[in-house]
Amino acid sequence: MQELIDQYTGADEDSRLTRQYIAQMEFDTTMDALKAYLTPKVKVIELGAATGRYSLNFAKMGCDTTAIELAPEQVNILKSKAKEQGLALSIHEGNACSVPFIESHSHDLCVILGPLYHLQTQEQRDQAIAEAYRILKPNGVLAVAYISRYFVAGMFAQQFPQLVTPEVLSTLLESGLVPTTLADNFFNVGYFATPVEVETLVAEGGFYKLRHVATDGFNRYISSGVNTFTPEQYQTWLRYHLKTCDEPSLLGSSNHGLLLARKIS
Repeated sequence: MQELIDQYTGADEDSRLTRQYIAQMEFDTTMDALKAYLTPKVKVIELGAATGRYSLNFAKMGCDTTAIELAPEQVNILKSKAKEQGLALSIHEGNACSVPFIESHSHDLCVILGPLYHLQTQEQRDQAIAEAYRILKPNGVLAVAYISRYFVAGMFAQQFPQLVTPEVLSTLLESGLVPTTLADNFFNVGYFATPVEVETLVAEGGFYKLRHVATDGFNRYISSGVNTFTPEQYQTWLRYHLKTCDEPSLLGSSNHGLLLARKIS
């Protein structure tokens, strides 16, 4: 766990979602998918809130927002940003797999937009979904993001050819893990899922699927074009992307996927 905290200590997680259009699209698509559930006064909790790019926006929209984050430095940044922006939200240091200080059946929406990238065992993943189920009200909604295993293999081919070995690729394909000294620490502490695995995880946790979105689509593969758009071109492309991101054939190739599901009460 300390290795994971170290990975995000000093990381500029907030600007990751704004410094390039391909990352801005991840944020814009996620917010578009969630907007129907982010009504004023709704109780929303984010497990793995980082520096608050999403949680602060939820609070700005009038939601009763709780943010949980594992890395102490990121918690402090989030608290500072909330104070600077005059936003009232509840902020806690904690692990997405266990938040006993959060009341059961207390929230309308539970958002998990980062932890699944790093929960490397099935037990941990089951615990995170079980906690989401516990804290959600009857018929509450869960939103879970993940990084595609298939996209990561393609990233290796494009950017990290030293990782294109039989051992690395077979381990990634079979387990979603990259336990090799040839890779940097982000991959070592990561877990990379398949769309089917995430659907199974959520279904076995007591939820039924509402939407499954290819958050980035194939935009990471054409980043040299997307990142040079004018603001008007970006908005045009975003509107197109939002019309197509539910296409199932895009899920595996998208860097991130987002699954929305409702609690079966």
